Amino acid sequence: MAGHVLIVDALLNRRIHLRAQLDTAAYPVEFAETMTEALLYIQKDPPDVVIIADDLPGLRLRHVCKLLRARPQTQLTTIVVAVAHENHSARVSALIEGAHDVIDHHSDPADLKARLRNFMRIKQSTQDSRSPAEPEVRVGLAEASQSFLPKTVVTFVAPEAAVDVPSRVESVALETGLETRITTIKSARRSPDEDTDVFVLFETASGTEARDLLGALQSHPKCRHSRILFVTDQSIAAASPLDLGAQDQVPLSVSSSELALRIRRLARLKHDADEARKTTTALGEKAYTDPITGLKNRQAMDDYLRKTDRALSDHARPIALLIADIDHFKAINDNHGHAAGDDILGHIARLLKANLRDGDFVARYGGEEFLVVLPDVGPAQARSVAQRLRTTVSTNPRAIEDGTHVRATISIGVAHARRTDRVSTKDLRRAADSALYRAKRKGRNRIEIATPGDIETTPAQHSKAVTRQAL
Repeated sequence: MAGHVLIVDALLNRRIHLRAQLDTAAYPVEFAETMTEALLYIQKDPPDVVIIADDLPGLRLRHVCKLLRARPQTQLTTIVVAVAHENHSARVSALIEGAHDVIDHHSDPADLKARLRNFMRIKQSTQDSRSPAEPEVRVGLAEASQSFLPKTVVTFVAPEAAVDVPSRVESVALETGLETRITTIKSARRSPDEDTDVFVLFETASGTEARDLLGALQSHPKCRHSRILFVTDQSIAAASPLDLGAQDQVPLSVSSSELALRIRRLARLKHDADEARKTTTALGEKAYTDPITGLKNRQAMDDYLRKTDRALSDHARPIALLIADIDHFKAINDNHGHAAGDDILGHIARLLKANLRDGDFVARYGGEEFLVVLPDVGPAQARSVAQRLRTTVSTNPRAIEDGTHVRATISIGVAHARRTDRVSTKDLRRAADSALYRAKRKGRNRIEIATPGDIETTPAQHSKAVTRQAL
């Protein structure tokens, strides 16, 4: 995965060393000796990743991080700080000041390239999922806001022989105030904790159980949205934990402060992703919901019917389709106003929904019409449901805003298909529409059952039926 990297370091030998590590990964690499030179270069040609030496003269890392994130062109640029080996305080300081990640000046080449691949994937995924007008987003380990973090559960998973894990968990709990739990690899694989926001997997020198668990957790429905932090010093040539799906990786020598900081940031990203999914779901529901009745709208109805047709082609089953129309609805609007008409629409929608099963489908078909789908019912049951809906509406008048009680009625056309019938929902809709047209002609406030001839109605005949708006 190609990417553009800028190395900012005053020492020539370290710049050359890092470039040598990246050449085999086909990453174009540029150099800068000072932060001023680097910022000029970034403004001209924004890189995907900037690796900055922590001992760069005059470096104000927090300022640099905020500056890059304030510009649309560099908002998704990953900022990595290179520090001296085992300099734990420098690692923690860099993360606190806003770096996405920290590496050693003489990082293992395989680990460095795996991290870069991870950064590139995160950036591409973020670009693919955000809209042009979307505000600043956090990626990777970007500095999180200090706003309230909801209850967060962290589960530490380690081989049974890892005796130092309890002490590490205690230290992290004191650092973060998060709820921590400990389990074994076998227990986590058999029954993962669905409340866990961040799994911390410890890998020892023996076996690949932790890496196997990594894949299992990502595919398990209870925890597939959890974040995973992999703790290891093992170098397995097959694949890095980051390439296997872990969101972060640290060595076993990581300090408790750094471990706690990384866990907290992964937890923040997980909560942000949860909220984003909720927002997306809510927007999706809004896009498929009729604002007046609260029922599914025409778009949702069309999607449902398409899925139903596919399901019926694979597994035939009996099904009934009803189309209900409010009688004399124009008169209600003319006599009481459009606000009252909307009130009546919502009232009847609630009555219909309350008198159907959970597995039934009801939508606003358009205007004053509603469409109901009843899976797995016979013709007698379909007729019974239609009668119940008609009776419920006619016997429940609605008190509108001025205190007047409006008694609305509905006419219903019913079309039914047996398991052995090979008809589509389009055929049933056409048949129910024809039956509804007859109910209107015969006096309204009644139901009519579609005949085999209704299903065979030609499109030309159907087009005449749907011009009945004045009825």
